[in-house]
Amino acid sequence: MIYQLRILKGLFYPNRSLFQLEKAEAVYGLRPNILLLFFLSALVFSVSGLAGIGSHVISSELTAVSGGVFEWLKSYFVLGRFIQGLLYAALVIFFQALWFWTLTDAPYPKLVVLQAFILPILLLEQIVNIGLAVQMNLPWFSSPFSFGPAAHYITDKRFLIYFLGCISLFKIWVISIQLYGLRILSSRRRLTSFFIILGIHVIFWLGTAFLAFLNFKKIL
Repeated sequence: MIYQLRILKGLFYPNRSLFQLEKAEAVYGLRPNILLLFFLSALVFSVSGLAGIGSHVISSELTAVSGGVFEWLKSYFVLGRFIQGLLYAALVIFFQALWFWTLTDAPYPKLVVLQAFILPILLLEQIVNIGLAVQMNLPWFSSPFSFGPAAHYITDKRFLIYFLGCISLFKIWVISIQLYGLRILSSRRRLTSFFIILGIHVIFWLGTAFLAFLNFKKIL
């Protein structure tokens, strides 16, 4: 059986798509869909750069430069966000798939397909965060779709606020699809699969919180 990768179908009909994927002997359309996802990820991150999201680290220094230098630095900042988008897609699709492949008996190409289903959800979260930042001046860790606002009420520790801000309804949606996918593609028990999935997400959340916690102004 040949499986034709259709990301939207996998996103909206995961049950049917994952059952077909499990029975498949070959996957077609993987490369063009992965390239499309990389492009979309880079595009979303570039838009966030154009909106100035994340530029607070160098914003105070930008006021002292001329208009030409400002535009030059802004272009480099957007380019950095473009590269960050490519790196983000690689980590979500290939690194997480490698993590699951190492800890389960599921085939790596099928795990890449599973990750291709969930990257659009994470990009949707990025788009929502851009909208909240532009329209309401809300940072990503204060998104109403995350545990960040609740964290503000229970602690003043910035690292914990950033960490809880990483946990959102979008992440729960992603975890549910991954859990269902591993249950079909591998022979691991549901609880074991859950901890495997939770483990990689906690690593990502800790990494994100750590980078947000760093004072880059002092480092630079």
